[in-house]
Amino acid sequence: MRFFIAAVLLLPMTTASVLGQEPRNESAKAQVCKNTGKFESSCNPFSKAAVAHAVDNTCAITGDATTDGDKAQDRLKNNLCANGSARAITMKELTALQNSVDATGVNYGNEHEGKGGGPPADRSTLFTKLPAGSAKEGDLVSFVGYIVEVQPGSSETVDCHCTETDAIDVHIAVADHLLDLQTAPANATKEQKHEITVKNDAQLCTNSLVVETIPHKRPAALEQQAIEPLRDKKIVKITGPLLFDASHKPCHGTTPGTGDPARVTVFEIHPVYDIAVCSQSAMTQCTADSNNWKSVLQK
Repeated sequence: MRFFIAAVLLLPMTTASVLGQEPRNESAKAQVCKNTGKFESSCNPFSKAAVAHAVDNTCAITGDATTDGDKAQDRLKNNLCANGSARAITMKELTALQNSVDATGVNYGNEHEGKGGGPPADRSTLFTKLPAGSAKEGDLVSFVGYIVEVQPGSSETVDCHCTETDAIDVHIAVADHLLDLQTAPANATKEQKHEITVKNDAQLCTNSLVVETIPHKRPAALEQQAIEPLRDKKIVKITGPLLFDASHKPCHGTTPGTGDPARVTVFEIHPVYDIAVCSQSAMTQCTADSNNWKSVLQK
């Protein structure tokens, strides 16, 4: 694991969208962030596991975004209505999708770091070169692999720049095989910490993608502290809609850009609807269509 002090967060997931079910209530502190109104969604993929959070009443579906591009992307980041049968997707396919977006020449990426144009208002311009028959943004997909890193998200437009743990995303790095990420010892020097970060980033840049649980209706089983015990131990299946995070860019070789996560693609599963755990320990027994899965949302 990379060296960071993890804040306590949790995550929930499920494969199908269930309409009209309201989450149970949970007392929560008032959020210190911009109030843009109630989060409105007729869908609840978490069924009875859903939990109401204070941010559901104060942060609308487009967060506090001000540009058309951010509004369009934040709406997708909060999409709880993808349905149908999930399509299994691999790291190889995700890398090919990333290459097809880059081939368009569209200027996307972190505009705050002076390296990109941010999310475009017309997102269709990103996908003009997708391979025929490939998965598309918004499709319900599943990825099978290992959770290799779990950490709280940051203050973002999608979460109305809230900072409390029950009002922000949980960021999860997943890979199709186990990685050897290291944690810096408490007495590590600045140079030693940097060396460990560089080595960890090199692995994440070539072997991982990010999936995220969102705070809205998030079940306890999808909070950070509930997901953490699965890290590096269990084969999991992550299910949710496919999203292209045009606020960032993938790594350049083994190095992430300033302000960008270390990952091979900026295609994500976001929001995560479900995390299922395989009862077996071999990947060959944990194919996406096997019967060896149990959702963390099931008691």
